[in-house]
Amino acid sequence: MYDTTDTIAAIATPVGESGIGVIRISGSGAYGVGEKIFHGKGKKRVSEYTDRTVHFGTIVDTEGAVIDEVLVLIMKGPHSYTAEDVLEIQCHGGRQSLAAILALVLQSGARLAEPGEFTMRAFLNGRIDLAQAEAVMDVIQAKSAQGLSAAVNQLEGRLSRIVGAMRRDLTDFITRLEVTVDYPEEDLEDIVVTDLSAALEDMKGQFRGMLAESTKGRIIRDGVMVAIAGAPNAGKSSLLNRLLAEERAIVTNIPGTTRDALEEWVSIKGIPFRLVDTAGIRETADTVEKIGVSKARAYLETADMVLVVVDRSQTLMQEIKDILSSLAGKRAAIVLNKTDLPAAVTTEQLMEYSLPIIAISAATGEGMDELEHFLTEAAAQNSFTGNEVLLANARHTELVRQSLAALERASESVRAGMPADFAIVDIREAWELLGAITGDTAQSDIVGEIFSRFCLGK
Repeated sequence: MYDTTDTIAAIATPVGESGIGVIRISGSGAYGVGEKIFHGKGKKRVSEYTDRTVHFGTIVDTEGAVIDEVLVLIMKGPHSYTAEDVLEIQCHGGRQSLAAILALVLQSGARLAEPGEFTMRAFLNGRIDLAQAEAVMDVIQAKSAQGLSAAVNQLEGRLSRIVGAMRRDLTDFITRLEVTVDYPEEDLEDIVVTDLSAALEDMKGQFRGMLAESTKGRIIRDGVMVAIAGAPNAGKSSLLNRLLAEERAIVTNIPGTTRDALEEWVSIKGIPFRLVDTAGIRETADTVEKIGVSKARAYLETADMVLVVVDRSQTLMQEIKDILSSLAGKRAAIVLNKTDLPAAVTTEQLMEYSLPIIAISAATGEGMDELEHFLTEAAAQNSFTGNEVLLANARHTELVRQSLAALERASESVRAGMPADFAIVDIREAWELLGAITGDTAQSDIVGEIFSRFCLGK
């Protein structure tokens, strides 16, 4: 776990060339560090500046040389991001300027922050809980307007409030059961157990509803994964390039050009899609190509949506017929490519597979509007209204799943007429699992692992 007693600093903006770069300093010594390197226009010391003010001046090294003209922002604890004293230096966003100023900051008493350490301090100081902390990275990494809205909802504490209410209900369940254990002579168990059975069913219904919506949350957060599959030279890579509007994948007339999966992101009408161009599926003796074909088949199982590209100018291979037959009932479509060439495969021949058929020419762009419409319509069922609380995080989803399993065991104990102690154990387990979402009961190693995924400076 990080040392929270010292003063930390890091560059909080991407390193490169930009108009502005930001160096963030947090801790009890933040203003002392500022006083050693910042020369303002007035006579006040940095520690004497008013909270939430901005000051113009220069950063000066130990020999009195000016490094850069900057703005210094003062945010005094507990009313800051970390709930500590925070000083932010806004300088020009060149690599050299940022590096030189950060070096001075570290020489003046701060240490370089670990990834996620600023947000970790916000969590440890009680300004945000663990679910809100995780939402910070979701806001940064949001791939669509819907993803951003869902992340902001979590950052504002909507999920935390629901989890908190559930934990309070579970505490009530435990208390009521413990009364029957502590006072057996009162004959309260029959009354309590009857009421509790209905309450447990209601809460399990809430859990099931959250889990049912978790797929929507994951897709909003991570995008819709679309596997582009088909025989070699069917036009899979050409389709990827057309959807991306750039020459991303290598296209040749040599079968087996694509031997590994190529993943790219694209936004279509505001919806993020993770497109996966897979190796052409066929029988082959080539060891490397076999691995690619195996990966392609695996993507058919895990993708949210599958586009099977069929070369209209070639007869249908048996391997592709088998794939089309296996996709019945799944979110998939046949992309009948090369409409600009003479037909060897017709739409009528493909209708037996009961999949939508979209005729296109990846070479000319014909039919691409219809394909994009299909993709966005298929993804529309996962749209986010802005008022929902979704489980977009795999950790949260698994904790809710385990909580539901614990309550199922508690219900079984109640139905079987077992002593109340059995149900109490399982309900308390659900209470602890939910607490791990917000960090109330999360183990320190798990907390540390979560923050280690954060970017430096956040």
